[in-house]
Amino acid sequence: MRKNEIYEVLCLNVTNQGYGVVRIDGQVVFVPGLLKEEKARIKIVKVLKKYAFGKIEELQIVSKDRVEPKCPKASQCGGCCFQHLAYTKQLDIKTEYVRQLFIRNHLDCTIKDTLGMQDPFYYRNKAQFPIQVINDTVYMGFYRPHSNSIVDCDSCVIQSKEINEVYQFIKANMNVKSAKTLRHVLIRSNVQGQVQIVFIGKENHVDALVKKITESFKNVVSILFNKNDREDNVILGDSYRVLYGLESMHQTCMSQKIQLHFKSFFQVNSKQMEVLYLQAIHLANLSKEDRVIDLYSGVGTIGCVIAPYVKKVTGVEIVPEAVENAKKNAQLNQLSNIDFVCEDASIFVQKYKEETDVVFVDPPRKGLSEAGICHITGLHPKRVVYISCNPNTLVRDVKLFEETGYHCKVVQPVDMFCHTNGLECVCLLEK
Repeated sequence: MRKNEIYEVLCLNVTNQGYGVVRIDGQVVFVPGLLKEEKARIKIVKVLKKYAFGKIEELQIVSKDRVEPKCPKASQCGGCCFQHLAYTKQLDIKTEYVRQLFIRNHLDCTIKDTLGMQDPFYYRNKAQFPIQVINDTVYMGFYRPHSNSIVDCDSCVIQSKEINEVYQFIKANMNVKSAKTLRHVLIRSNVQGQVQIVFIGKENHVDALVKKITESFKNVVSILFNKNDREDNVILGDSYRVLYGLESMHQTCMSQKIQLHFKSFFQVNSKQMEVLYLQAIHLANLSKEDRVIDLYSGVGTIGCVIAPYVKKVTGVEIVPEAVENAKKNAQLNQLSNIDFVCEDASIFVQKYKEETDVVFVDPPRKGLSEAGICHITGLHPKRVVYISCNPNTLVRDVKLFEETGYHCKVVQPVDMFCHTNGLECVCLLEK
């Protein structure tokens, strides 16, 4: 098999990354956008030692599950790899992916069907738009897959309508001088329709643009400039200043008010966040006598949500701005049985001595460390509720929990990132 060769193929399966899987002379070839049971003429674009990549030249037999993408840039942008597939089938692929991960790792537990959305569009409350200037033309949008090249987009069908409106205005009014000193524009929205904007770059040349925005949008409540003159892929810098309005914005989760610093983590899908946390509460089987530790607590969203159900919550978070927000959120919601500690989660559990009934963990994509898992189980909680945005590290960590005597009872996938390859899971571990 060589690059640029043409083959007629039958798609055998679809990966969780949205690649169709075909075999040519026994070798696996991954083809973006090709669906199971479709026949196509493909062109080989890259050949590696164990597999190759192809692209569709012509669809000859089309799957009944293929749909027209809502976004005209869906096949170019690196965001949505499944818009061409019926939504119920997307959920099936995600469920089966998690199920097979657990089977391959010899983990015997119940994998439930993925919980999807009734309307899987315009759901995101946060967007980061990269900016480039090429030949005095400003490009804004999203990165191509595995590239730093920008697909210039006028809108995005998975971002909230408020984000789209503000983004379109910024894009239309962004001049070359301002764009040359910027790297990204971060836009957040909440369920009340309010918007926060963060301009990220080397120098602030957006004052005139800020004036236009505030004159045109009454729902923009916060505009900041974040200085970042680094040459790597880190998006946010350390220093910032408020250009208009508030430093933070408010979100809500299950009737709890959440004050959010622009640097702090918050689930990007407000509706599915509530579905996820309700599942976590259900699996935790909480009681008014339970003492709970909430590791990687962020701005305290989970802690504030579970506090009314338990005796005491201790949240642990390493980001100072998030801890400051979390403490304010406890006060904002008049919760007296919750406190927050600014510390590395692994170090905290190593030295924590108080009796603990339930541990909630919601770590970053890299998951937990082996030492961290040992320290968590050393607290002897009755239950561990593990919320994960990476099924691969979840499975790895569940195997380590199993070695300490905690067994995975059930995994509930939740489609937090519709039309993309992203997936959240909540997992219950018990002795």
